[in-house]
Amino acid sequence: MIKSKGNIGNNCKRSNGYCHGGDIYKFKDKMLDFSANLNPLGMPEAAKDSIISSIDNFEAYPDHSCRKLRTALSKFYNYPAHKIVCGNGAADLIFRICLRFKPQNALVVSPTFSEYEEAVKMSGGAVTYFPLLEDKNFSVGAEFVDSISEKIDMVFLCSPNNPTGLAVDLKIIEDTLEKMRKNNGLLVIDHCFIHFMEDENSFSAMRLLKKCKNLIIINAFTKIYSMAGLRVGYAFCGSESMAASIQNTLQPWSVSSVAQVAGERAIDVEFIKKTKIYISENRKYLTDELEKIGIKVFPSQCNYLLFKCRHDLADLLEKEGIMIRRCGNFPGLSDSFFRIAVKSFEDNRRLVETIKKVI
Repeated sequence: MIKSKGNIGNNCKRSNGYCHGGDIYKFKDKMLDFSANLNPLGMPEAAKDSIISSIDNFEAYPDHSCRKLRTALSKFYNYPAHKIVCGNGAADLIFRICLRFKPQNALVVSPTFSEYEEAVKMSGGAVTYFPLLEDKNFSVGAEFVDSISEKIDMVFLCSPNNPTGLAVDLKIIEDTLEKMRKNNGLLVIDHCFIHFMEDENSFSAMRLLKKCKNLIIINAFTKIYSMAGLRVGYAFCGSESMAASIQNTLQPWSVSSVAQVAGERAIDVEFIKKTKIYISENRKYLTDELEKIGIKVFPSQCNYLLFKCRHDLADLLEKEGIMIRRCGNFPGLSDSFFRIAVKSFEDNRRLVETIKKVI
């Protein structure tokens, strides 16, 4: 395992404090963005309509407790509203959790989402990375649980993992919870991409919340409802007191009135069902076509693919008006790794044909 201490973000080789996808603003011309993993079906029409119809209400301060939004989430997920806390996207909640509980020794896998390390270090803690292996398709195995020492007081698991696309088996999550119970620590599960999975119910940790007070599950409207610009996420907590303490960390108006209204109206079972089918079909097309070119594509269960190719592919594609996510700044990956979103068939075909052209 690898211990990471020192300056915040030392594993994130970024400029101007940013190392994620979706930075379309740095280009003069319009780009086809495969670097951000958003739903290609776009924002639900009901959410758009709610923003327009509620515009006269935006002069007032937003509800600091997100009461209507939490009620809608409670109904959809069948989980008590008083154990749900909302934030300015999933990233905001990750920082709130760390600033509230101040982990001293956190464990995460590598590669994974960089904000876990950022938040732990900002709250004064250190991060230990458990490396995932390329020859095992970067899957999380039982040996991860064995690596949890007595000093670990917080564990982050992204399921499905970003950028690798594979979910964590529920048995591993349960065993991790038991280890953290003995350590008097917390397990934080990031489920931001779980609604893209065809077999979501087999991997959802929601059923564990009722019996595990040391569990927090994070999700967001960002990906599944394509609401990245509105910034609204939510966390399910194992206890009411935990939710209240996270809610009271940082500033009180973290979710705007616009985001709350849109989130409340976006929740839609049929929209998610439609998305699962759309993503499954287009993910298979992308995988098959990239493999035909000779590119190594790693298995994914959600709306993005990790693959391995020549180092300068991102630069070559940018010259053709296409952005993909460079993954060299993920601990455990080299500059030969890239991540692409699963988009519409037309966009996916353009990407494939452009890759054929430039390599």
